[in-house]
Amino acid sequence: MLKRLLVTVALVVGSPANAGAAAILVNEYTAVSASQYLNGGTAAADADGVPTADTYFGRVAGNGGDWLELVVVQDHYDLRGGALSIAEGTGAGRATTVLTFTQSSLWSDLRSGTIVTVAEDVPDDPTYNPIAGDWWINAQASNSGSGLLITAHNFSVSNDDTQISILDSAANVVFGPAGEGVQPVSGVGNTEVWKLEADPSAQVTPLSPYHDGSSSSFGSPNRWNGGANVQDFAMLRAAVPEPGAATLFGVALALLLSAARARRAA
Repeated sequence: MLKRLLVTVALVVGSPANAGAAAILVNEYTAVSASQYLNGGTAAADADGVPTADTYFGRVAGNGGDWLELVVVQDHYDLRGGALSIAEGTGAGRATTVLTFTQSSLWSDLRSGTIVTVAEDVPDDPTYNPIAGDWWINAQASNSGSGLLITAHNFSVSNDDTQISILDSAANVVFGPAGEGVQPVSGVGNTEVWKLEADPSAQVTPLSPYHDGSSSSFGSPNRWNGGANVQDFAMLRAAVPEPGAATLFGVALALLLSAARARRAA
């Protein structure tokens, strides 16, 4: 109850512009309804006769269900105890869901350039190793979720003025609210995604170039203009050195030793 009260107060006094550099930002969310396909149409082709598809889910009804995507833009960021406040709906039906990240050590040291997705229908994926090139963590927020990474509670994102705020462990707004009604003011349809059409950086605010579109990319850099433009994460990820041969050998050796220990314990 106290957490929800602090969140409510923080959102009332917060400003969409978020003065100061961001540490983490909202990058994308899907607004495709369960009965629709990305950019409309059918399972075979969209309204333009093209097989438009998400880079992860492919072309499926609902575009993978309810999901959103964050990008870490400050190196060694600690997300433990932080939260997402998701407002969705219009009029009397508008509701806010608060999802809290757990105290898992996985969240304690996120490297700059990390992508964090929160999805209702995609299981937890805590495999994360930027040095080996794995920059993506997925946390399942669902009534049937594990609750190991984030609150095990369903949530909704849609084309009904969805706005997302990211809060720190003290319920201070560190980014947001961001979404339809802030930027863009309107126009996100139920066959589209909402996304940042610019490279993620600490200078991004909720008033940066966020737009609606049909280039959907769950868990990977955003695309726009039909995929002609793709976000560049190179500067963000430069803080982590590219894996050399010795590093790759060490990672492989660690995996082999781990597998051997598991076999002995079985």
